[in-house]
Amino acid sequence: MHRLKCAALLGLAFLFGCTTSQEIKRPGGKSEFLVGCGAALGWNVCYEKANELCPKGYKTLSEDAGINRKELRIACSE
Repeated sequence: MHRLKCAALLGLAFLFGCTTSQEIKRPGGKSEFLVGCGAALGWNVCYEKANELCPKGYKTLSEDAGINRKELRIACSE
């Protein structure tokens, strides 16, 4: 029973703690990124992923917090 509870908690942590990113190509060759992260965690998880994608910095284009997910749309600085 204890193992089942631990597995369930780890599954929830993975679901709410993971981040995803998607590159969006814009006309003219520029790219933006849509970074998604679990709603249960703070925005810092999204910002950390944004820093990984754009080590020279980025501009925040939009932030959206839904029930299950937060999304951050960014453009990398050149």
